[in-house]
Amino acid sequence: MLRVFQLDVYALLDPGATLSFVTPYVAMRFDMLPDVLLEPFSVSTSSTPIGDFVVAKRVYRRCLVSLSHRVTLVDLVELDMIYFDVILTMDWLHSFYASIECRTRVVKFQFPNEPILEWKGEILV
Repeated sequence: MLRVFQLDVYALLDPGATLSFVTPYVAMRFDMLPDVLLEPFSVSTSSTPIGDFVVAKRVYRRCLVSLSHRVTLVDLVELDMIYFDVILTMDWLHSFYASIECRTRVVKFQFPNEPILEWKGEILV
């Protein structure tokens, strides 16, 4: 299971994203305060037919994100979103030795000198 600060989260792994995001509904359970972004920015959403924009204003720095027994630090920009708790980027995938197999819809984590972990949907094997 994927966790942020020991909270189980529903994640989108987006290798094309440049920033990682967290919904305010999860972030309010963090035991830390966010930093205000020097320059807020708009993020386009596709949740409506006309495509709305959400303004990102805050960031949670150095959040502990874990999978299995591995932990990494991630800056998470707060973003009001509905379908996911967090969105993690290529940098996170790289730090976890991940590769995405689109054909089988599996993410493989190949940590050095350890068995390969496979993640499909909500299942980690």
